[in-house]
Amino acid sequence: MKKMCFIILIIALCIPTVAMAEDVRLASHNAVIEGNPYRVRYEADIQEAAAAAADHGLNVSYASFVSNWDPATESQQLQNSINEGYDILLVNPVSTTGLDPIIEKAQDAGIIYINADCEYTSEDVDILNISTDQYYLGYKTGTYAGEVLGSGAKVVMMAALEGNAANTARQNGFAKAIEEQGLEVVATGNHDWDAALATEIMTGIINSGVEFDGVLISQCAEAALAAFDATGKPYPKFMGFNDTGEWMQKMIALNDDEIVMPFMVLSNPPGVGASALNFGLNILLGKELKDDVYNVPEINSIWLPSKLVFTDQDIDNPEFRAMAESMAPGDAITYWLTIDEVAAEYFK
Repeated sequence: MKKMCFIILIIALCIPTVAMAEDVRLASHNAVIEGNPYRVRYEADIQEAAAAAADHGLNVSYASFVSNWDPATESQQLQNSINEGYDILLVNPVSTTGLDPIIEKAQDAGIIYINADCEYTSEDVDILNISTDQYYLGYKTGTYAGEVLGSGAKVVMMAALEGNAANTARQNGFAKAIEEQGLEVVATGNHDWDAALATEIMTGIINSGVEFDGVLISQCAEAALAAFDATGKPYPKFMGFNDTGEWMQKMIALNDDEIVMPFMVLSNPPGVGASALNFGLNILLGKELKDDVYNVPEINSIWLPSKLVFTDQDIDNPEFRAMAESMAPGDAITYWLTIDEVAAEYFK
């Protein structure tokens, strides 16, 4: 019997042990989801990235909280997440300031707190901001519009949500390009990332009788384009930017035989939230950010570059056409950095 037990013990010691996955509780806090295709995809990408973390021995559970643009609701939801002991809070903030006490409570509790997509601009807390380079989106669009239309051309400037950090950065980029290209802004508006509002505002501008050559728009371009169809007015000589399947499909249909309206497609990926999660998971795995990785050191902000650019010059580009045809109309171009890609580029 002793000999048999000894043999069993040896066999047991020789069997490889399976490492248990580390449980990680993630809370994604969003300003809005319902009715916003970008935000729907943003959350879906986060869930996909959370599932992919299993390859690194992390069992990430996911919960989503939506404040519907209410700062008080957002604060309460964040406090609840702190009380419930989440490991990572991934926050798309309603406003750029006002959450310092909540952030400090989370950090005192050992919770990793990251702002995703929209920067949190308070310099009084040590926090990580992960966003797409929004300045580039405005500057790139305005520059191409100037190249197409020429100096002295008149343009409509339709911005997104006033006071939103992403919108502010884009508008700074648009303004710089408008100045450099010698464009004249003859009408403005804010669509608040609301398709119906974009159509309404563009319709009002058209019906006002103001003359313009092009439309610079911070997404929602297909909705603004619908105003021209509804009013029977000729299309502008340029419109951009947007990044949805519907926009790309419309641009191919419109310009397939000849270039009727030059346009701009730029990627502003909803996957920025998934990339931000993978920054948090690298921190959780004990890694340290490299020195000088911040685009805005005062607020610990890292800008991820936009990877994809398409214009009317790419109308026959197989990559552009394949992407447009493969996407649902309401979906946006998306991608994100994996855990390993984030580690290689941003961590020591």
